[in-house]
Order: sequence, then C-alpha cells, then structure tokens
Amino acid sequence: MTKMTDLTAIYSKKAQMKIQQMAFVLLAIMIFFAMVGLIYFTISIANVQASAEELRDNEARETVKKLSGSPELGFTSTTDCSSCIDLDKALILKDSTRYQNFWNLDFLMIEKISPESSSVECTKTNYPDCSQITLINKGGSLSTKTAIVAIAHWDGNRQSFVYELGKIHASAKILGNQSG
Repeated sequence: MTKMTDLTAIYSKKAQMKIQQMAFVLLAIMIFFAMVGLIYFTISIANVQASAEELRDNEARETVKKLSGSPELGFTSTTDCSSCIDLDKALILKDSTRYQNFWNLDFLMIEKISPESSSVECTKTNYPDCSQITLINKGGSLSTKTAIVAIAHWDGNRQSFVYELGKIHASAKILGNQSG
C-alpha cells in the first residue's frame, strides 16, 4: 500500500508543477497584453490632444478669415472693398467693453504692414499715424493665428478713403488654461 501512496504523491507533485508553470505563463501573457494596452492608450491620448490642438488652430484661422467680413469690422462705405477691415470702426470697438466676449477670442489685434509706420498702439489722439489696434487682450498662453487683410480708413486731410495692407492676429487660450 505504501507504493500506491508514493506514486500518487509523485504524480500530484508533477501535476502541481504543471499547474504552477501554466499559471506563470498566463500571468506573463496578461502582463504583456496589459503593457501593450497601456502603450496603445498612451499613444491614442497623445493623438487626441494633438487633434484637439489642430482643431483649435483651424477654428482660430477660420475666425480670422471671417472677421474681415463681419459687420462690426467690415468696411461698408463703398462697394469697391467689401472684404476690407474698417480701422475707424476697429478704433471705436477698442474702447467698447461689450465686444470683449463677442468673438470668443482671447487676443485680437489689427496691424498695418504697408506702408510701414512706427510701431505704436492706436489711440484717438495718434490715429491714423499708428500701426496697430489691439481690440482684445486677455493675456495667458496664446496660440496666435495671422491672416493678411486689406485695411481701409477715412483720411480727413485728403477727404478720401485710404486703402492699406495689414494683418489680423487672433488667438484662443490653449486648452489646459481655459477657465469658465
């Protein structure tokens, strides 16, 4: 009878060893797939963040393009420059606080680039001998987008409209820094 129990003990030790080996292999396979899954999700999240930044940039570009056609900034005195930005309107809007959240932007500036003039912020006292009008400036980390636009303004000395070349800069805060 002792032979039978010895054989049973030997077979049960081999069976236990096989079960332990299989458990370790299954555990190693699970750890491998968990690591592959973590790497996949890390890359996916990075792609989502990059896509969100790209969408935000595209929205800022489209907003910059649409601003020159908006009635608030559009030049409507004559029909020869329907897509021009009216600097006279922009100067009036600069002093108004009602339009700070109208375009959903954190920074909006119109800059004259041709003909060149001194780099001075426009005020009612130095207008039109200035180069830039900052309509909105909320500060913070900004991703600015720029577009070339035509600018028009009334020249009181010559009693006519003056057409110039300019840039419009617009931006929205980077995703992690948005409040509200």
